[in-house]
Amino acid sequence: MSIAVSADIKPSRMLLLMMAAAAIVVALIGVIFAFALVGQLSFLVRMSLAAVCIVAALLAFWLVLQNRKAVWLHISGTGQIRLVEHHAAVRAKTGSRVMSGGLAQLLAGSTVWPNLLLLRLRLENGKVRTIPVLPDSVSKETFRALQVACRWVASHNNDAR
Repeated sequence: MSIAVSADIKPSRMLLLMMAAAAIVVALIGVIFAFALVGQLSFLVRMSLAAVCIVAALLAFWLVLQNRKAVWLHISGTGQIRLVEHHAAVRAKTGSRVMSGGLAQLLAGSTVWPNLLLLRLRLENGKVRTIPVLPDSVSKETFRALQVACRWVASHNNDAR
């Protein structure tokens, strides 16, 4: 049986909506502090807490938007992983629109659940990249194939240690 799989992983809309909801909740906590609905805090402390909450919510959501990149993930039959980041608008062809690419290694701490893959990959340059793969990021068949391939690679990485 070959575990080779190739997947075009699009940024998840479901994850974006969940992160937007979390940012809104944190910002609302800031609003609650600003209008003195919690405790007997001084005006300066209330406004400081409100500002921190709102800035944290905006910063967190901005960072989520900045990290929304589509990737091509190729896992060979021997378990070698190649990761290529590209613009979401690019579909079938590579070229000048490819942002970066190279070999990667699946790290311990990667999560493989029935409806979520959090792949921690160490790139050739030493950076660690976490790629969230939700069912809306790829097709159903590709998601299942990625699950099987990642479990196979993880089990063989543990055997090598």
